[in-house]
Amino acid sequence: MTIKMSKRIFSVLMAAVLMAGCVLPAFAATKTCDCGKNPILVVSGFSQYDFVDTNTGKKVWVPETGILVDAITKAVQPLATLLASDRTKKDYDTFCDEFFPLVNGVLHDVAVNPDGTPVNDYVELVDQFTGPVSKYDYAHVREVFNNEIVDAVCEAVGTDHVWLYGLDWRVDPMELADEINEYVQRIKKTSGHDKVSICGISMGGIVMSCYLTKYGYDDISNITMMSSAFTGIEMVGALFNGRINIDEKGLYQIINDSVGDEGVSNALESTGLLSRLLPIVDDLLKYEKDRLYREVFVPNFGYNAGMWSFVPQDLFDSAEKQMIQYMDSASKAELTAFKQRIEAYHNDVQANIGDLLKQAQADGVCVAVVSCYNMQMPPVSEASKFTGDQVIETMHSSGYATVALQGKTLKVDATKPYVSPDKMIDASTCYLPDNTWFIKNEQHVGFSNAGKKDNGEFYKWILTAPADTDINSNPKYPQFMSYDAKAKELVPMNLLGDVDGNGLLSITDAKLILRHIVGSTTLTAEQLAAADMNSDTEVTVVDAKLLLKAIAERV
Repeated sequence: MTIKMSKRIFSVLMAAVLMAGCVLPAFAATKTCDCGKNPILVVSGFSQYDFVDTNTGKKVWVPETGILVDAITKAVQPLATLLASDRTKKDYDTFCDEFFPLVNGVLHDVAVNPDGTPVNDYVELVDQFTGPVSKYDYAHVREVFNNEIVDAVCEAVGTDHVWLYGLDWRVDPMELADEINEYVQRIKKTSGHDKVSICGISMGGIVMSCYLTKYGYDDISNITMMSSAFTGIEMVGALFNGRINIDEKGLYQIINDSVGDEGVSNALESTGLLSRLLPIVDDLLKYEKDRLYREVFVPNFGYNAGMWSFVPQDLFDSAEKQMIQYMDSASKAELTAFKQRIEAYHNDVQANIGDLLKQAQADGVCVAVVSCYNMQMPPVSEASKFTGDQVIETMHSSGYATVALQGKTLKVDATKPYVSPDKMIDASTCYLPDNTWFIKNEQHVGFSNAGKKDNGEFYKWILTAPADTDINSNPKYPQFMSYDAKAKELVPMNLLGDVDGNGLLSITDAKLILRHIVGSTTLTAEQLAAADMNSDTEVTVVDAKLLLKAIAERV
């Protein structure tokens, strides 16, 4: 063999090796997983992830206790001076001169510049998991994500099929959509699946809506809105419209809901402290509202496109007009660019998300909306009259169900389709009435995975459900359910008052309530939900009386 021939053979062999090197990865990329369970991507909500100062390693949001204690300590003297004064406008001016810088000091590290960039680029998420949960120490993952939904989804499909995305709520959600797409493509490539089940928690539903708008749903098997703000938050809309109103009754109620014990709020109410402080807050708003918005609200939240995505569509135009007057620190060019960003979200995403979800469902995607209710909303605006999950009003997290005001009922027939047994919800007006589930008495992102009766089982089911799943697919999980956080039980909601579960209201039901009260009978969680006639989460003689009244009205 000549040297020339040897070189030719060597060249051919080298070419073959190079070709194999190029082709083999392609074969590897087409390797599929036949486990039958699509991977799940969980998109976190607002403030679910901590922010840290990468220079110092300190947590800046949610602020460490020391930061808050320091700010509160410094605020004591200005407040004491105000309380001892005649409380004229000049006195409030002096108070604000000292108090507003303290508030800004706490919020500074998560504020956004007029150009949409974070004020401090050295402040970052505490962790961002770019691979499946199985790639990391599970205890660390749970500490960072800090929600039992992680346990539920990992049990459902395995840690190697679960991805978690931490939400940086300082960034425009339209930009975050690009990161979600990168995650989806990475998940497909590394998991061996061509479809991904994606769920958005709270603000995560907004980011997920942006992703679906920009990239479509061809790569998605399941879309699940979980306590999501995908149509906005009425409370935020009110605040961005300059409407602040402290509801004293609502304040006591939200303490009850949060603590689970009326004793705390009753003790607080007996002191009369809030009754004395609220007039001072009212005067503060009367004298200083413009300063509050110009010096605190807008610098910290006004230039944050993510915060604007919480404003409901029907409140957006008036909110934009209201806030622009306080945006003194923005240049004309920055203000124009900012308006384009927030208007793009509302015009392209929020205004069309209902139609997009319907189309996705029609094209074979399992779409589910989970909404919670019967919890007091924050008492800082007129929106506190609405029922919700303490953070998002039910009418918004459900995609526009017709919902009674907190503590009230609708004038509807509870036996009609889409009407809750307690007559608080009429789901017929939802974007997707056949694919929207409601859970009574579950707090915002109150996911729990304590056992087979806990709500974690429901979320496992809905996130892995086939395309044709609806509110009639599983008798364990009908459209209306009730959650007992103490017992960790999620149960179907019976016709209100139908304690024995026979579909009728009778004296027998009232007797069961009374027997439960005196301790001669123990009602199940499902029966307790039916017996709670006034929806206060307690079963008392009042409920028995209301049931007897309802029976009399039906006769």
